[in-house]
Amino acid sequence: MPKKTIYWLCGLLVLVALGFYGFTKWQEAREKVDLWTVVPDDAVFVVETNNAPRFVEHLQQTDLWATVSRMPYVLRLEDQLVLLDTMAAGREKLKGFLTKKNVLVSMHVLGREEFDFIYYVPVNTVVEHRYIRTLVENLARNKEYRQELREYQGFQITDIIHQRNKEGLSYFSYHNNLIISPSPVLIEEIIRKINRGKLESPAKDYKNTNYLSQPDVYANVFINYQHVPDMLGVFLRKDLQGDVNLISSLCRSSLLELKLDNNRLFMNGFSLPETIDGSLYSRLKGHKPKTFKMKDFLPNSAAVVLHMGLDKMGTLRGTPGKGGPSFADTLANSFAGELGLCYLESYNTKIATEKVLFAQASNPAYTSALLNRLQPGRTNGTEERHGKNMIRLLTTRELPEQLFGELFRGFEQVYYTTLQDYILFTDDVQTMRTLLKEVEAGKVWSKSEALAPMLEQMQQEDNVGLFINTANAWNLLLRGMNPEKQTALVRHSSIIKKFNHFSFQFSAREQQYYTSLLMRHQEESSVKAVLASEGFRQEDVFNLRSQVLTMAFLTQYPVDQSDEVVVQDSAFVLQGLSAQSGKKNWADSLDGPVVGQVQQLAFGEDKRLKYLFATPNRIYCIDKNGKDVNSFPFNLGDTLRLRHLTVFDYSKNNNYLLAADDHLGNIFMVDMQGNLQSGWSPMRLDGRLAAPPQHHRVNGRDVILVILENGFVYAFTPQGETYPGFPLNLEKNLRSGVYAKPGISFRRSSFTTVTQDGQVVTFDLTGEVTDRQQLLRTNRNSTFELVPEVGGKSFIIARVDPGRVALYSQELKLLLDRRFVTSSRKEIQYFHFGGDRKLYVITETGPRKAYLYDVQAQPLGQEPINASAPVTVRYNEVQNQYTVFAPFRNTVQKVIVQGRD
Repeated sequence: MPKKTIYWLCGLLVLVALGFYGFTKWQEAREKVDLWTVVPDDAVFVVETNNAPRFVEHLQQTDLWATVSRMPYVLRLEDQLVLLDTMAAGREKLKGFLTKKNVLVSMHVLGREEFDFIYYVPVNTVVEHRYIRTLVENLARNKEYRQELREYQGFQITDIIHQRNKEGLSYFSYHNNLIISPSPVLIEEIIRKINRGKLESPAKDYKNTNYLSQPDVYANVFINYQHVPDMLGVFLRKDLQGDVNLISSLCRSSLLELKLDNNRLFMNGFSLPETIDGSLYSRLKGHKPKTFKMKDFLPNSAAVVLHMGLDKMGTLRGTPGKGGPSFADTLANSFAGELGLCYLESYNTKIATEKVLFAQASNPAYTSALLNRLQPGRTNGTEERHGKNMIRLLTTRELPEQLFGELFRGFEQVYYTTLQDYILFTDDVQTMRTLLKEVEAGKVWSKSEALAPMLEQMQQEDNVGLFINTANAWNLLLRGMNPEKQTALVRHSSIIKKFNHFSFQFSAREQQYYTSLLMRHQEESSVKAVLASEGFRQEDVFNLRSQVLTMAFLTQYPVDQSDEVVVQDSAFVLQGLSAQSGKKNWADSLDGPVVGQVQQLAFGEDKRLKYLFATPNRIYCIDKNGKDVNSFPFNLGDTLRLRHLTVFDYSKNNNYLLAADDHLGNIFMVDMQGNLQSGWSPMRLDGRLAAPPQHHRVNGRDVILVILENGFVYAFTPQGETYPGFPLNLEKNLRSGVYAKPGISFRRSSFTTVTQDGQVVTFDLTGEVTDRQQLLRTNRNSTFELVPEVGGKSFIIARVDPGRVALYSQELKLLLDRRFVTSSRKEIQYFHFGGDRKLYVITETGPRKAYLYDVQAQPLGQEPINASAPVTVRYNEVQNQYTVFAPFRNTVQKVIVQGRD
């Protein structure tokens, strides 16, 4: 055969081989790949959407967008998308490229402190290939970026690095799909998975489920709970890891549909249980979900609530010991129904958060009898009466953990009481007292207007539920974060707190859990936008015949429980006005000006609210018509000049005692029939009181705490006898009272005050000073006072200089420093309505102006409010609005102030 023919045959074979190779590669490129199968198995979340631009367009029309668009990640992404659109030649834009395209995003944990994302994008048509090629070529020409090509296990990876900040991303192509990530490590992990040849979806158990076929669903969301603890471990302290691991072991995975509404993002779907031994599911298997009735007792101050529904709570402990069921098993199994661990709002990141455990009992009387067997003796301090409730102390260490497992540790000892069929446990008696007060006052979830939408939209029954009020939980979140992440959390606080309510629930359905996640965003409205631009909006002016003497006292009209404002004018007429219309409900002419507060008590045979107050030498109690109640007023002496009237109710059973102190330091105490009490007729002290006396119950003993302007502190028994260690001499003058934190003993009770020259002093009930700190005096005329918030749960410290006021937090950090027009006396008030809803009010008595400042110490409104006395404030959480009642001349002004987002 001629050589020429041989050469042609060889050339033809080479062409055929090249053609076959090219055809094979073309076929491989055209081969459809399920992108889920290339997702690494350690993905924490995988989100699949089939029309990302449609989701973004809807999001931009909601209240959520104003917050989401401020997130640093979204801001960076927007900048990158704008850059990509400028780099892409022609008419094709990224929005058109992604429309009706199934795109995946997965999240992965990298080590202990990092996480990153992978993006999976199909490239289906010639036009799309040309779009990507043009984009890459233009990026290569841009001097701000550097491109590097490298081979890794048979695949070409392109790394794009920004020249200045060194941030970048890596990508490679696989069967006409772009796989992109800021992390080269994750790209290499996918290539290794491809080369192993065993491509399997981490969501293989849901291969027949696709929520994207529904018109109102924007994404499938897959959650891998086996790796959730790793993700949370990036943020949380290590000592919380055990709890996270146990809670995450309820399920191994979820596939949820993502939907979007005006101010809420919600996901619904199903989860597969984690069946390994020791998992939370192994303890809850077979239990039916329980209705969320606990909302009737959960206080509005709740920050985080873990809720469980169980047929028998003893299963949370694990299996009984070899010796058979123990007394702890019997006690634990007497509880059935709902179990809830509630962490309350904390006002300080340095102290442990108060918590309450709610456990439903099948037979509360039987369960209480079993609990009492743990401590049969009833000595002083082991029980106390609080209204209709008996609070008992059990010194058994970590009793909730013994009964319900390791999730409920942290109770060194417990106080318990019964509310209907719930047994409540706390580790601090003051926490229990406060909780009972809030329940009695109706400050609970089921009666909260702000919580009503969440309670309506969430599952009404569950086996496991987690609920978070972001504003209330802020200090708890800070305390739980590892130090490296706290700074980032604080930096993004305004964004995070806008998502104010969060719920995540699991409810057993056959062999699965129906799962729902709900994130509610703070309501926005056009009304709020108008108010925000105007600052203040004056609603009403209530006119009186004479000049107003007092501040406006907020009360309830006993006839219909409507809101009411009580004021006194210069003719000494005390009157109740409707807070809505200003209509006069009642009036009473008095013998002199009201001193101190106007208070309301349920008193008398009808148990209706009455008005209680004092003038310089009399104590009054009047009914809904402004008429004196039988045996009132009490005349304590025509020569007296009373300063305060204080109500004591030792056992919270409406057995009131009234304490009145005068300008000479005498304290009178009478019952509601006017009988002077032994030891208090009067109690004569050597100085005037700096603030009204306080009552505290510690370890079963009642303490009357009195602090004088000359720096002496007294602790009395109800009979007027002095406790050992008192009087305590603080050796400095005072002009304010004390902030109390009663503990489980006299020594573990803490009281804080500030002297007039700026010493912050803390002492206990043994009469020992435990701490002294000196605040900076900027002027020799500087004076300091402690200003408790109206509810008494926290305080600030005010430093007043001539023409200047500075405010400090409980941690003694500067909150505010402002100069004022005059050097006249300043009235300082502090309101805290939970979370960041704080209001500081400074009233200048000379110009008669009230200045309002928010939690960031920024002025609310462009102008101050006219006010001749301290203001009264009510808060509307739903609309984030403050209603301010300010007396001025012969009017009471009702002013709406919009809170700042």
